[in-house]
Amino acid sequence: MLTILVLSPIAVGLTLLLLPLVLPGQAAESIKRVSRNVSLGVALALFAISTWAAMASLSDINWMDIQLGDYHLENTPMDLIPYIGVSWHVGADALSFPMIWLTAMLIPVSMLVEWDAKHGHVFHPLLLVMEGALLGVFVALDLFVFYVFWELTLIPMFFLILMWGGEDRRYAAMKFFIYTFTASVVMLFGFLVMYFHTSADTATGHTFDLVTMLANDNLIPSEGLRHFVWLLLLIGFATKMPSVPVHTWLPDAHVEAPTAGSMILAGVMLKMGAYGFLRVAVTAFPGSTIVFTPLLILLGMVSLVYGAWVCLGQTNLKRMVAYSSVSHMGLIFLGIATMQPLGIAGALYMMFAHGIISPLLFAVAGAFKHHYHTLEIGSMRGIAHHSPWLSGHMMIGWMASLGLPLLAGFVAEVAILIAFWMTFGWLVLLPALTLIITAAYYITSMQRTIFESNDPHQGILPETLHDESPRDITWHENAGMFVLAAFTVLFGILPFIFWDMMSDWSSEMVLGVLKDAMISKGVRP
Repeated sequence: MLTILVLSPIAVGLTLLLLPLVLPGQAAESIKRVSRNVSLGVALALFAISTWAAMASLSDINWMDIQLGDYHLENTPMDLIPYIGVSWHVGADALSFPMIWLTAMLIPVSMLVEWDAKHGHVFHPLLLVMEGALLGVFVALDLFVFYVFWELTLIPMFFLILMWGGEDRRYAAMKFFIYTFTASVVMLFGFLVMYFHTSADTATGHTFDLVTMLANDNLIPSEGLRHFVWLLLLIGFATKMPSVPVHTWLPDAHVEAPTAGSMILAGVMLKMGAYGFLRVAVTAFPGSTIVFTPLLILLGMVSLVYGAWVCLGQTNLKRMVAYSSVSHMGLIFLGIATMQPLGIAGALYMMFAHGIISPLLFAVAGAFKHHYHTLEIGSMRGIAHHSPWLSGHMMIGWMASLGLPLLAGFVAEVAILIAFWMTFGWLVLLPALTLIITAAYYITSMQRTIFESNDPHQGILPETLHDESPRDITWHENAGMFVLAAFTVLFGILPFIFWDMMSDWSSEMVLGVLKDAMISKGVRP
């Protein structure tokens, strides 16, 4: 099933992209006309399959009845390049499955929100290719295949920014590609060191199989080399998250990207960094993770505080949401640094919740840009008079991101803060106070955009509207935002739907991997 989830969207997407180039005129036009509908249909089918797998009552798959290092839906490894030990080996566990479901949900929603994109016969198939590449990252159990899919995600996102982006799209696309590709090459060096320390029955005597690597308790005998590889992996994964100081590509990419591109970038692509860090770096080198815990705290704190502080001074709506993502990614590092099951589970839930909330925020920002031709906060006052649906979705997204109870973001923030206090005591005041800053910039932007108007029946319209009549969002924008808002509320009220499997995986990680490493380093678990 995982092979179908990964390869079918790539195959369909590439087919829809290439057929109009090779078919004669009328046939090519027919393909272009149905391309958008076919893309959405495939994306919805993949979402249905992943939802079926999530419901144990339907699929008989219990995501909590699984030991660390075991996987559901795992295939028998099939040789791809047997000479060097590359195989098609896929599987899913409680770490990867929430990301699989999130990706399968977000792609069709992104298609809906930007249903009327120019050159839709190219735009929507690119989103399908992106979906397959993202799912490949989350299911790959071979580091060579993992790296191929990791790099493959860059290509459709690069073209989405370059072809459908804003005025500075060329600069933003190149900056995005250079930053993330360079960090990926650094990460690849770490993978190669791990490869040459893994023995297997291949022509080279080594294998890229991650399960085989993680089964080795002493993968790299030299402690210094282990630490060095861990740092190489950290650079690759932290740049993707992104973490300060390798975050500067993100605001430019978000501001210039089309709405669907920003939604996927914030909703799933950033989570690849945290997922890879937990899957590879923390699991393979728990001792190095313990040694460099102060570095994780530093990166998490700086990202959290810096992202929130910069948001206070932003006037561009998309740029503010982008920096808020940097701030929230800092919380993930803090949750991992606690070395508590509750903290790691909170980090996983933050990945998941932010993957629903941030696409909603970018959908709102994109709709604001589309209908009012501006992203300047305060350029229009009293938007609720003219766009009540847009205002309602903006309210839900903003409140969820600042951590309002009964919404998805609150669950993750509370879990991380409690675990951080259990481990580091009163240092918890710094992230707690930062969340107050988060509330300040969101509430201020809401007041200036939605409510503030001198006329109780008329908003202050921006000059960029050029005497056009203000209007609310379209049906497809509303449908996409409604889905995201509904899931934000659902996973805030009923977090156990995915929290239980995350908590189970986190407990297995701490008890099975991190506990022994803490004891060996003289750290009290």
